[in-house]
Amino acid sequence: MKSVLLATTSLIVGIGVGIGASLHAATGPGVYTVYEANVTDEAAYTKALPDVEKVIKENTGVRVAGGFNKAKLIDGKTPVGNRYVIIKWDSEEAFAKAEAGGIKAWLTKNAPADYRQIMVEGIAQ
Repeated sequence: MKSVLLATTSLIVGIGVGIGASLHAATGPGVYTVYEANVTDEAAYTKALPDVEKVIKENTGVRVAGGFNKAKLIDGKTPVGNRYVIIKWDSEEAFAKAEAGGIKAWLTKNAPADYRQIMVEGIAQ
């Protein structure tokens, strides 16, 4: 009886591990976007943020770092912007969908002219 229970438990755990590994392989490590800007009117910018945050959330984006005045230059000569945000996305396709679904239009309307956004691939853990 104990061996049947042990075998059944092992089978269930094995299936769970297999499903988890398959899901991770399907989604991969994701991608990150890094957004940097020098915002002069923080109040107006902050008022507009809920619109873009909705698009981010609807497309698997999760803010993992940043905000206003959160980044500090450690090395280098070019100062960082006062708005610096890092977002993790499930995939490059998810980010592209969000970009087409409203992020690009929001940036065109609300971001300062000197903003930049960079995408980088995540690393498998």
